[in-house]
Amino acid sequence: MTKILVDGVEVDVPGEFNLLQACEEAGAEVPRFCYHERLSIAGNCRMCLVEVKGGPPKPQASCAMSVKDLRPGPNGAPPEVFTKSPMVKKAREGVMEFLLLNHPLDCPICDQGGECDLQDQALVFGGDSSRYHENKRAVEDKFIGPLVKTEMTRCIHCTRCVRFTAEVAGTSDMGAIGRGEDMEITTYLEGATPDLGNIKKLRQSTLWTR
Repeated sequence: MTKILVDGVEVDVPGEFNLLQACEEAGAEVPRFCYHERLSIAGNCRMCLVEVKGGPPKPQASCAMSVKDLRPGPNGAPPEVFTKSPMVKKAREGVMEFLLLNHPLDCPICDQGGECDLQDQALVFGGDSSRYHENKRAVEDKFIGPLVKTEMTRCIHCTRCVRFTAEVAGTSDMGAIGRGEDMEITTYLEGATPDLGNIKKLRQSTLWTR
């Protein structure tokens, strides 16, 4: 077990814990989108940023940093992590602004309105305005079988669906193509997309049978 201070609260956690898990043990609320305890670490949403005392002079992704990687303080004092410092607050606001850059912001008509994690975290951790006034991009919805509904213009590229299909379902049908502004979550080469008019193919598709 390793002692660590989170916002002044001392907790004993296993060294294999990441900082996000350690912060939760201390009762601190850390936002996240891409992290899931049963999936591999992606570290691409950057919402779980925290400040590490004595570490690099920039926020750290708490899901991708282990407790055992922290440096002890002076005279062997426990390492310190801050989740509510001004640097962390400003960094999270900037990350949320980027995540909402191309989001349609159609919360009043969204079927998840009121039950949306993105909406909740935007209200709590985001800023009160956006500096982006250009046209937002639109992405065509994908057909990935009868059991999956897609709203691609609302996708923030957390890649949870990609990691779930690869690590839990055991398939490699989904992935990300493009970079930056052109990134999309899709089926590779559109080859795994079932054909509604062909029931035989639909039943043989991996996503259908699993």
